[in-house]
Amino acid sequence: MRFSEIVKSINHATENLDLVTSRRYIEENLELLKEKRHLLNHNAREILSFMIKRQEAGYRNLDKKELASIRTVNLYAEQFDVRGIKLIIKEKPYLFFEKEAINFLTDDAKVILTGIGVVKKEA
Repeated sequence: MRFSEIVKSINHATENLDLVTSRRYIEENLELLKEKRHLLNHNAREILSFMIKRQEAGYRNLDKKELASIRTVNLYAEQFDVRGIKLIIKEKPYLFFEKEAINFLTDDAKVILTGIGVVKKEA
């Protein structure tokens, strides 16, 4: 897809309030759009600036497999299956060091992971 088509698709998606599609296009073309942000409409520029700030703050987007692992940990935490949680942690030890991953955890999962020592207790 050419850049002009991408910009047109992003602007069209934001006008139709299809923020998922516009965010996906922006994520895929973030570096190009940083230089050519003036071609985007107001809402698309706001999404772009939000994503740039998150990227600068150290957040990254989690992929589907990582989100599935987090959902599984939440499910195990709901059932208080510590053994299952430990298996997930063993498979993906660095996933729960990510700032973004912590935001997707339920309160039960946060308590259990804090007790295990995977997640640091919030001050």
